Amino acid sequence: MSREVAKVILWEENQKDFLKKFYDLQFTPRVGEEVYLKKEKWKVTRVEHDVEVSEINIYMELIKKVKQEKSSNS
Repeated sequence: MSREVAKVILWEENQKDFLKKFYDLQFTPRVGEEVYLKKEKWKVTRVEHDVEVSEINIYMELIKKVKQEKSSNS
């Protein structure tokens, strides 16, 4: 059984910035899944398969770190 190598391209959702390109990625992340990339956590928002050119485009958004600051004035 021959395996075709798919090019997996990761993009930042809002700016459409190119983040990283992989070949022969073992697992393709699903929508809603979290990915650790560039020392930050990302959430997959959309996955597009382009069968004609054997590409998978994965769009992600950065998960903002919410700092909970306790107010000292109560």
